[in-house]
Parts: sequence; structure tokens; C-alpha cells
Amino acid sequence: MNRSQVLVSVLLALFAAITGWMVYLRVEPPRPDRFTGPSRPDYELIDFELDAFDDTGKIAFRAKSPRLSHDDRRKALAVTTPEFVLYGKNGQQWHATSLTAWIDTVAKRIDLERDVHVERRNAEAAASFLLTTESLVAFTETRRIESDRDVEVTRPGSILRGRGLTADLTTQSFELKADVDATFAPVP
Repeated sequence: MNRSQVLVSVLLALFAAITGWMVYLRVEPPRPDRFTGPSRPDYELIDFELDAFDDTGKIAFRAKSPRLSHDDRRKALAVTTPEFVLYGKNGQQWHATSLTAWIDTVAKRIDLERDVHVERRNAEAAASFLLTTESLVAFTETRRIESDRDVEVTRPGSILRGRGLTADLTTQSFELKADVDATFAPVP
């Protein structure tokens, strides 16, 4: 090999090494996910009614709504303006409404949001009551409801207000956590 061929070979090898190094140093920005934004529902139901049962085969809750969207990534159902019937273990019925709700099928809970009303209807007016709040979680397996927001409980002859609530639908007992205020009036 003569001198000019060696020089050309060295120059080509040097050029290849420099361009290879430049390609190696070139950092591409990370590509965004193909699907961005809120997840899309797997399916939607319009004007539906749903009966959900617990592990023992007893009805846990009933739901009725004009629209349901199933989100497989969250394993949850988004429901608009739902009407729920929650049950105590002895079949007591509690009617709940809100503007929106999430039914979490894994955690077995219902998150009711915005303008939440829970009503126990009873033939005896003295035994019924209405609970209102802005956010409420209903645990369908343990048959408990909880809220960390302001709550108002109206019964014939009394109005209770407080912040935070824990209630057991089976024993029909509830506890207001803080800032409790009560107003009592005679029942006509």
C-alpha cells in the first residue's frame, strides 16, 4: 500500500469515527405518549339500571342513571346524575343522589360528588332523615358511608351540622366529626 492510499484510509476512518460520535451524541427528545389526556371509555351505557351484588349474593346497591362510561384503566365506572339505592345488611334502603359519581369495582366503593343527598325513607316520618353534603364515599362491602366535607343531617325536629361524617348503614348510626351544631324544634 502506498502512502496516498494509507492517508485516504486514515482520513476515511477518522471521518467515520467523527460522524459516528456525532450520531451517538445526538439526543432525541422523548416522544410523548400516543394517547394523552383523559382516558377514553371502553364502552358507554345510556339510560341504564344496574343491580350489584356482594360476595354472598346479597344486593349491595342499585344504580340508575342517564349515562355510564366504563374506564378499564381505572377499573371504574363514571356515572352522571345517578340515583343509588344503598342497602344495610338487614335490607334497609338508603336513597342517594349526586351530580356525578365513580363506582370503583376493585375497591368496592362509590364516590358521590357535588350536591349529594342521602335519604332514609320510612313509613314513620319520625324515623326518616336527609343527609346533604358535597362529597361522600359509600363502601358497598362494609355498608359504611364517609365524608370529610361539611354535612347537614335533617330529621323531624332537628337539624345537625358538622364537618366530617362516618355512618354505618346496618346499625343506622352516624357520627359527625367536628364543628357540630344542632338545632332542635318540636315536631308538630
